[in-house]
Amino acid sequence: MTPDKVVDLLLRGPGFWAEQAKLIARSAKGAEAPLRALACVQKAAEAPFDSAMAYERATFLELRGSEQAAALRAVFFAERAAPRPAALQDVTPLPLPHVGVIGGGTMGAGIAAALRDAGLPVTLIERDAEAVARGMANLSAIFDGAVTRGKLTEAQAEARLAGVTGSSDYTALAEADLVIEAVFEEISVKRAVFEQLDRICRADAVLATNTSYLDPRAITEGLSNPARFLELHFFSPANVMKLLEIVPVPETAPQTLATGFALARRLGKIPVQAGICEGFIGNRILKRYREAAERLVRQGGSIAAIDAAMRRYGFAMGPFEAQDLGGLDIAFLQREGVRAAGRAVAETLGDILVRAGRKGQKSGGGWYDYAPGDRKPRPSATTAGLLANQITPGPEIACDEIADHLVGEMVLEGKAILAEGIAQRPQDIDLVEVHGYGFPRWRGGPMFATRDRV
Repeated sequence: MTPDKVVDLLLRGPGFWAEQAKLIARSAKGAEAPLRALACVQKAAEAPFDSAMAYERATFLELRGSEQAAALRAVFFAERAAPRPAALQDVTPLPLPHVGVIGGGTMGAGIAAALRDAGLPVTLIERDAEAVARGMANLSAIFDGAVTRGKLTEAQAEARLAGVTGSSDYTALAEADLVIEAVFEEISVKRAVFEQLDRICRADAVLATNTSYLDPRAITEGLSNPARFLELHFFSPANVMKLLEIVPVPETAPQTLATGFALARRLGKIPVQAGICEGFIGNRILKRYREAAERLVRQGGSIAAIDAAMRRYGFAMGPFEAQDLGGLDIAFLQREGVRAAGRAVAETLGDILVRAGRKGQKSGGGWYDYAPGDRKPRPSATTAGLLANQITPGPEIACDEIADHLVGEMVLEGKAILAEGIAQRPQDIDLVEVHGYGFPRWRGGPMFATRDRV
């Protein structure tokens, strides 16, 4: 701290420190260390040197032995181990000087942006010239947004975009080292893409799909060499979210799998290998979490109270706020697809809302109502009316009990995932939840947080 800064802090009144504490508490979301660090700075500004140093040392020792410190250490070491799994230590990944992306929508553009941020040249393929133009516009909007936020200069944004070649001709991928498919979540569409890639791409090129729920084994049907295929499940926005679920099919070669992990390192992602099941690790747990939250509503629980309980636990949003932000129609369409395939899927409360036109913020209302241009959720009489005949009132549930119950449901699903071999370690589940679903880092992930209780 410079002398000028010290003098500046000395001149601050008690109101300044109280205001800073409010700001830090809001961003810390339950983490202890940021507020304790502020207290140390205040002590340094107001007390003699020796006294301030002793206070800082005592604070450090107390925090070092805390549960939150243990959780943060667990996440830290899990993150460091994730990019280089022991089973692949002696496997050399393939080089990736040129990557192709199929699809320029929200996910495809985000993946292409992540690749460009890592310095990789990208060929972006869409079905026709008009779609190519839209995809390039989506990419341009991502980079322009980074300029607005001060993350990139205008020159850097222009260079990012200049490194992307848009085309509707699959032969532009003939020399690509890796191609990532990110088209509509429909098995026939994806198969058609890979039929073309199988014919056009080099025999040693890695072919990857990005799917949230589809079985990647079904996508590989007909491929001449499924050993070069794997799933790279990015999370939206793909250029921001750190998590990358890597899902091999039974035929995936070790070198192909190692190449997926090498790409994650290049992109600065946290890779987690997952087995094949509906939703893989993250979305499978998310489904159970949402189902458990809906059951609480059916038992008379308040939507707003459930969300508040999860924010208090440390999440940025509760389950219903998060659904409104992302769109209730996304999971609804996935359930409808399963129903269309002949499988029985019980109607959810979210289905009732979507069928009534309530898709979340995008439609002005979902679980909550939203005023035009305002993202603040407001309790909805319309939602209450739509769901009234689905609710059987019961005793009020305390805030802590809500959080314990919902996290407990996540953990029970995590244990099933481990037992089935879908995840290899509890730490992998924790990384998925922390980096893909907003689980508070200072709690270490659901498996760590409940290791002595569930």
